[in-house]
Amino acid sequence: MSTSSARSARAKTAFSRESALAYVIDAVESTGAATRNDFDIERIVTTAHAMADDWDLEALQPATFWRIASSFIRQ
Repeated sequence: MSTSSARSARAKTAFSRESALAYVIDAVESTGAATRNDFDIERIVTTAHAMADDWDLEALQPATFWRIASSFIRQ
């Protein structure tokens, strides 16, 4: 896939709170080291959305996303 077609495909994606929730759940469970139950997913989504000013949480730098997520690990 060329860069221009990747950009146009991404531009057509409709981001929403639901897509942000799915993104966060996928991210925290992707390594197999944790599950969604280990994190306060709602607070991660709310905080990341406020920082990105968008539902497209992929727009955040990975370090920023993980800093947010690590702030909401459940004890």
